[in-house]
Amino acid sequence: MVKRRAVSRDDKEIQPSSLPLLYQTLVPLSPEGQGNLSFIEQRDFDFARTANAIPLTADEFPMALRHFPIVFSSGPSPTPLALVGMQKGRNDFVNPDGSWRDGVYVPAYLRRYPFAMVRESDTAERNLLCADLSSVMFSVNGPTERMMFADDAPTALLEGVLEFCNRYEVALHRTRLMVQEAQKQELIGPSTVSLTRDGKTTKVEGFSVVSEERLRGLSDTVLADFARRGVLNIFAAHQMSLTNFSTFGEAAP
Repeated sequence: MVKRRAVSRDDKEIQPSSLPLLYQTLVPLSPEGQGNLSFIEQRDFDFARTANAIPLTADEFPMALRHFPIVFSSGPSPTPLALVGMQKGRNDFVNPDGSWRDGVYVPAYLRRYPFAMVRESDTAERNLLCADLSSVMFSVNGPTERMMFADDAPTALLEGVLEFCNRYEVALHRTRLMVQEAQKQELIGPSTVSLTRDGKTTKVEGFSVVSEERLRGLSDTVLADFARRGVLNIFAAHQMSLTNFSTFGEAAP
């Protein structure tokens, strides 16, 4: 069966100046523009097949640590990431049919797609619910129960999407504050891992981690504050997840 998109990826008129990872377009949703679009129920993760690292919020660390190494991106603004592939351009958790590997946590970033909240302008405080209309998860004049708008108003389906996206934004804000605090204490630094598979050693680099040594060197006052606010638990989940490097890249589909 051929998958058809509601909007072509080549439609330059709807391309913003910058796009988040995996998004091809981002268009504000309205009954005037998308009143005839429906959103299919079955999730298809083919859009993430070439991403070997997926953004995470700190809220997700306890679930994600069971399946992926959780690391931070390098650079001045580190972002928590779930490593989902040992090779660049390959996600080991997307099956050939586009489904996610059974029993494995699905990052909220992927569950949010193809939707996202976008600031109306650089100076505005309001966020707009937008969507990547190039996604195959949209269809024109599809099932009535999967429509996003009815009688020029959002349906219960779209209201649920908006609620999820708002919760994600709150978690993202908490995550950014945590990262800023970690940077203030100079806890995040570059790291590398060497993996050996079938006699061949591969060096994984270009990521950062929270330094256990620097964490232990914090003052009692800072440690107590981190403990009260649950930050130490988040750091612990991150460090525990690094044991997943021992099986990283095994049993890929």
